[in-house]
Amino acid sequence: MNYVCLCIINKLNASDSLKGIISMDVFWKFEILFVFLPKESGLIDTTMKLAFLINVQKDACHLRDLVSSLPADAEYYIHVDGSRDILRFMRQVHGVNVHFITRRVRTVVGGLSEVSVQVRLIREALSCGADYLVAIGGLDYPLWSNNRIKEFFSGLGGKQVISAVALPGMGSRAYEYTDFQLFNDHMWESGSFKGKVRKLARLVLSGSHIHKTLRIHCPQKTYTLYKGGTSWAITRQMGYLIVREWDENDHLKTYFSTSYRPVETFVPTVALNSSLASQCTLLNGRNYDEESLMPLTYLNGRRRSSRILTEDDFQAVCDSDKMFVRQVVSDYSDGLKSMIDARRKR
Repeated sequence: MNYVCLCIINKLNASDSLKGIISMDVFWKFEILFVFLPKESGLIDTTMKLAFLINVQKDACHLRDLVSSLPADAEYYIHVDGSRDILRFMRQVHGVNVHFITRRVRTVVGGLSEVSVQVRLIREALSCGADYLVAIGGLDYPLWSNNRIKEFFSGLGGKQVISAVALPGMGSRAYEYTDFQLFNDHMWESGSFKGKVRKLARLVLSGSHIHKTLRIHCPQKTYTLYKGGTSWAITRQMGYLIVREWDENDHLKTYFSTSYRPVETFVPTVALNSSLASQCTLLNGRNYDEESLMPLTYLNGRRRSSRILTEDDFQAVCDSDKMFVRQVVSDYSDGLKSMIDARRKR
């Protein structure tokens, strides 16, 4: 059990005011009472300011449920994809702590545009003074109670919630990351003329044995490429580092502009090559499983599974003991959400 030390001046009568609540050792010295309280006692203020960063493309009703289920004293920064009608989402979700990103991006799956959204959300959230910036998906839903969520972040002691693997030395498991993904931010249909040109250009490069390195050589230093997940939680200090690299390191951005799924590699690469790397979790590159790259989120066993979850998945979701579950939507998943809500209130 974790304990917190309180220093109470002027001889507080612990036996009367704290009777039946505290399992503690009491030491008197110079009329000061040192009390060791369990965090679970409820007398310790474990409140920590959180900012949730949400990138959403669909289902305004679920976004409403997601935000309303999370702590009311948190801040919410929401990017609605540039291809969607933002008013539909603003009508469902509103409040003084809800902030919609006005300069929106029309993202392309697998493109650098997805990273620009991550950075845009971080940049906006840094203005609120939150202790942790928590990136979640628009189809996520919390499994933990709000008290447990806040206690978790209060107990981190400044550690980052980022898990990653180093791609160099992974052999065939890293082959996708060595291919040049040309024109990956263009919304060209695969069967269109431009789509065929893109595919041909990539095949020519790959067939010519022209590959990307898994180390990024910039003028100031060389970065090792890391792979992680799209959900993470970082401190303000890490947030500033990520924004600075995006703003100032053009070599890094050029590298990721032709990379495979940079939304999974940019933030981990910056984090694990920074002065705060020791605060992150480095996994064994040859033995990791995909689920471990997303320590906060249950993914139904597959990181990119598109299967919508229902009440039939309730037991597996609970057994995961993750903070969030992904692939939950309005209507189809309403039964599951009701079961989760009841469990969170226990």
